Amino acid sequence: MKNFTEPTSAYYNNFKTPETFRKYKSPSALKTKIMTNRNSSRRNFANDLYDVYSVPQDLHDYKDGYKFTEGIYDLTNYEDCLWLLDLILDQQLDLNPEFQIWYFTRTHQNSFTLVCKNKEGNKIAETENVQANFYFDDVTIIKKDQLFCLPIEEKNY
Repeated sequence: MKNFTEPTSAYYNNFKTPETFRKYKSPSALKTKIMTNRNSSRRNFANDLYDVYSVPQDLHDYKDGYKFTEGIYDLTNYEDCLWLLDLILDQQLDLNPEFQIWYFTRTHQNSFTLVCKNKEGNKIAETENVQANFYFDDVTIIKKDQLFCLPIEEKNY
């Protein structure tokens, strides 16, 4: 009989499991990876962390007929940045609605610049001095017609 004052991990280490069981990673394990990596001290590009969405998944409804992908859904929920999509939507009246690449980049401590480029790489909109409490230094969001997606998800939709 095992001594129950030992850590739980010591108890479970006595069980043998097939190698295939240990190698399986469920979709929830990917989200766990996201949250674990988020706590690292290195601040960088948000898209590197959310670079796990390689197959089409369910779309989520947003405002005025707009939708967003699972990657954008997780980004806005985990990073609490739905306001960023609202900021992008506020600028849609003056822009070509087909294809836009939005870059949100830190310029100072809590100050960011939001730049929109078209497919050819030409700047078509810019908003400077956006004050935000956003963890990452950079994030890129693509808008295709009425859909927001991450760059890795672009070819899936």
